[in-house]
Amino acid sequence: MKRAILTALSISLMPVLGYGQLPPLNAAEGTWMMHHGSTSLRGLQLLRGAVTGPYVRCSYFIYHAGEGEPLIADINGDGLNEIVVAAWFDGYVLALRGTDCSLLWSSNTGGLGGVTPAVGQLNPSIPGLEIAVTQVIGNLYVLRGTDGAILWSRYVGSYMSPPTIFDADGDSVGEVYVVGDNIYALRGTDGSVIWSYPASGAFALVAIADINNDGQYEVVTVANSGGSWRVIVLRATDGAFLWSYPVGSSGNPAIADLDNDGYKEIVVATKDGMLYALTHNGTLYWSRNMGYGSDDPAIPSLNSPTIADLNGDGWKEIVYGQYRSLGGCSNQYVHVLRGTDGSTIWSYFGPCSGYQAHARRIADIDNDGQLEIILTGAAYGPAPYIRVLNGATGTVEWTYSGGYFEGLAIGDVDNDGCAEIVATPDCNVGSLVVFDSPTPVSNCGVLGYDDPVKVEEEDNFAGVNLVVSSVKGGVNVETGRRAFVEIYTPDGRKVKGLEVDRSAFVELKKGIYIFRVKGHNLYRTVIVR
Repeated sequence: MKRAILTALSISLMPVLGYGQLPPLNAAEGTWMMHHGSTSLRGLQLLRGAVTGPYVRCSYFIYHAGEGEPLIADINGDGLNEIVVAAWFDGYVLALRGTDCSLLWSSNTGGLGGVTPAVGQLNPSIPGLEIAVTQVIGNLYVLRGTDGAILWSRYVGSYMSPPTIFDADGDSVGEVYVVGDNIYALRGTDGSVIWSYPASGAFALVAIADINNDGQYEVVTVANSGGSWRVIVLRATDGAFLWSYPVGSSGNPAIADLDNDGYKEIVVATKDGMLYALTHNGTLYWSRNMGYGSDDPAIPSLNSPTIADLNGDGWKEIVYGQYRSLGGCSNQYVHVLRGTDGSTIWSYFGPCSGYQAHARRIADIDNDGQLEIILTGAAYGPAPYIRVLNGATGTVEWTYSGGYFEGLAIGDVDNDGCAEIVATPDCNVGSLVVFDSPTPVSNCGVLGYDDPVKVEEEDNFAGVNLVVSSVKGGVNVETGRRAFVEIYTPDGRKVKGLEVDRSAFVELKKGIYIFRVKGHNLYRTVIVR
């Protein structure tokens, strides 16, 4: 695949004019707007960081205890990123300032069991972004990002699955996708049902991508249909059934092109210890029995795969964690597997390192040119509870034992152009903690290898290409021939669209932008001074 070479320049995220929806599909870029950071659920952050050890820049004590992942996004439109976390007890959702971890607002939805929320543009007439969160009592709530006010709620079933926000129909208004007593697509403006599919599940994550390159997006999840667990693929716009594949228990998917053929595969980790890789049309690519799964009957699903090219060889690897809660957190492993066949590259053993309902996280968190894997261990086993591993070798780079952590997000919380680590406590009361560099840093840059380009367009198919280069005050764009180019911010809001006759200069304020050639699968990310 083509590798864009990007120059790290001054970064400042800011409000933009116009709306659209190009959510972070393949990986997070600066923000971390939903579970795993993007709709592919790969758990990868492209913005590099400068975190070389367990330096705590700020923290906030959560009396209600946390659960699931925190989010990082500009929820109130002030140009600065905030941190959003759902509490386990009492139904609280908290918004903290990313600069100092101080409380911006708290909102009580009522009930027990808030899990990972999602942030997106659900109502363009309201300033800022909206927040969707589910509670164990069965309701999904949508909150206003500016002050946490509840805009609407809807009963979806007592299954406590995190929602996903995505604009599949391109109307500039996001939809909310969630698994409860059915698989639902809800209108972002009022929560009315767009479509539903008769399958249910708990802790069932929803992945969204165009897996078959037909120009339409698909919803992928693992749910119980007719008494059996299946990987289910539906068309995102209308819920039309495309295909399903039987699996032995509940589980969660992640989506990536594992064999570099231009089509995406679906990797599913299930509670019974199986790992499946499925092709875009529902056939089995490979499967592997990892030996054991979670034996905790109280927890429906405790695993998700994450995916990235960890060693820089041009092929993606799968990160998989094993967890056994009975018997005092025994046999805890994290495995890195080849994406093409599931064989083991390396394994790491550590107390409760396999524990994470929402999987391991991946980033070049210290800007050394290599990806790291960040693990949390929750309240099980001995300390430390955060471990940072070298992604290529599995060696431990640093650890931290200052709390019981489960939730983890990677993003730019203080708008310095570098990613930080945000860790939240599990269902024990504890502090949210932000790990950063002990000295001021800026301009860490963006990983450029992960641009999603179709194979047939890699060699300038039909004369179209996309080259973007940052200059003072904007971006120079080259397309090879006349083409229509759309420009988005990383959180999915459309800045502008323009026709480019081979080359053009686009005036832009400083920030991170995603350029797309309309009608082609050509994307590039650029940082503007």
